[in-house]
Amino acid sequence: MSLFSALNTAANSLNVIQAGIQVVSDNMNNANSANRTKHTVSQTTDPLSGVSISQYSRSVDTALQAQLQGTTSENGMQQILSQYMSQVGNLLGNSTSSSASDSATPKLTQAFQDFTSALQNLSASPESTVAQSQVVQKAQALVQTVHTLSAGVDQMETQAKTDITQTVKSINSDLAQLDKLNSTIAQMKSSNQPTADFEDQRDATLADLSSMINIRTTTRDDGSIAVFTPTGATLVDGGATQLSYDGKVISGAGGADITAAISSGKLGGLLDLVSDSSPSPASGDPTTEVFRKLKSQLDAIAGALTGTTQAGQPTSITDAYNKASPTNDGELESGLFTGTDAGTLAVNKNLLNGTKTIKQSAVNAMVTAMTATGRTLVADGLTMNNVSYGGMADGVASNWSTVQSNVSTQATTTSSFMTSLQTRYSSSTGVNMDEEVANLQVLQRNYSATARVISVIGQMFDALAQTV
Repeated sequence: MSLFSALNTAANSLNVIQAGIQVVSDNMNNANSANRTKHTVSQTTDPLSGVSISQYSRSVDTALQAQLQGTTSENGMQQILSQYMSQVGNLLGNSTSSSASDSATPKLTQAFQDFTSALQNLSASPESTVAQSQVVQKAQALVQTVHTLSAGVDQMETQAKTDITQTVKSINSDLAQLDKLNSTIAQMKSSNQPTADFEDQRDATLADLSSMINIRTTTRDDGSIAVFTPTGATLVDGGATQLSYDGKVISGAGGADITAAISSGKLGGLLDLVSDSSPSPASGDPTTEVFRKLKSQLDAIAGALTGTTQAGQPTSITDAYNKASPTNDGELESGLFTGTDAGTLAVNKNLLNGTKTIKQSAVNAMVTAMTATGRTLVADGLTMNNVSYGGMADGVASNWSTVQSNVSTQATTTSSFMTSLQTRYSSSTGVNMDEEVANLQVLQRNYSATARVISVIGQMFDALAQTV
């Protein structure tokens, strides 16, 4: 081998070692980064030119990564469901404390109890103007509670739709970023430049995307990643699809409705909450069509207050009042409660403005009606039998309290499992400082040795030059 060939071989070796040292140094400097994988540089050997860089790569467990993406989507869904179900619990006044001494009576249950108690007091003192006033006040408080709950449900639904709009914007941003990273990675790979940093960034973007929408991916020959919905709708592949939301459906490429394909992630959870398949029966999944079910249940309670007696059930409070006689001068003849649903439920305005008083002949019948069991409530997502008016309210609150508890437990379980997978993935693909330190020491020794070879070759060239 000539001196020139030896020098060229040593120089190539030095370049490879320098690249290795740079990669190891970067690994060590970024070891604590959550998205960092272990980067490596491989080499090939040529009989004439010696060693050269073959390719840059990184440590990736594709099977575990796919499992982690799926779990991240499920966790994104469970967390947003837990967040909204907590709001439902707060709205209804359900206790979320584990302490038995810190129990709370749901707001609507309390309103029914207060109204019934006021009626019982009036029954004991029918001539009392204070007792009369208390009944009207508690009736109005009951109505106002129903209105507050109904308005709260509407507000949550509006907020959920706003969250959907914002989530779609975040998804579109991630899709555009993935397309940009794909282009960068493909261009750099074609010229054999290191792309591991950009691939780590892409994985982090995919993880963020997975938290919002369930996806599947495939790697193209040029190193780019194609992203699809589970049903095959393209999200990223040679370009980024931009999703849109019109208040009802999510549209993808070409305006196609892809709502049904979104079954998990934050967006999937939000879509479940606001979905409404009316006039079809409501979903049996307690976390699907939540706002539809809540509205229906509040409407059913309002209808029970204003409706007539149902076959096989105790006399309704409306019939108990309207059918009582006699009606004395100045007393309201009929229509204690008016309206047809939670939004229109009201106390008769003549009682509120004081131009009429409650019919004394109806008081005892109303007490009986309010305390009687044997009633049935049928609403979207809930059917109750053999309950009183207060039992209806308590049953609604209890049902949602159970849903809230189950969702909270599932969210905690899913989050723990995701954390466990993240730890496993990091352990299998992340940077091990002990290994990197050992690699660095080996590379430094090789660098010193190769540098010494180049120095000796230089001395030989100098010696030749002196002899010429």
